[in-house]
Amino acid sequence: MNEELLLEILKQYRKQYNHVNEISRITRELETALQRNDTVSVQLLLGMRGEEMAEADGCRKNIRILSENVQEEDRERMERLLCAEPEVIRMEEGLTRQESSFLNQISDMHQKIKGILKAVVEVDKVLSKRLAGEKSYYVS
Repeated sequence: MNEELLLEILKQYRKQYNHVNEISRITRELETALQRNDTVSVQLLLGMRGEEMAEADGCRKNIRILSENVQEEDRERMERLLCAEPEVIRMEEGLTRQESSFLNQISDMHQKIKGILKAVVEVDKVLSKRLAGEKSYYVS
């Protein structure tokens, strides 16, 4: 595996984490604005949140492009290890200490991002139903 590539992927995960954190913060502000019936703030916050979502999506795309930028025989291994649990990484043979460290940090970032997004989706379900009613994305 390539340490420089893993470092670049880690940088993209860190950027994505920052954007996802900002999405979470804006979503909480959006909830407050809705409770106050402040439609101007709601519109502004929805726009800001959309911009952060686009940035986070850009990081995700960059991660995919970077992980595809390895030789074919290494691609499957790379994809498997990028989101692996620390135990799996520890058991993987042929990794340098630095590669293992980067993979563990990537795994940690991935789990944190997943947790934040799960919480954001729960709040967003409530907000969407309040805003759109029966036309909400979350109404089946």
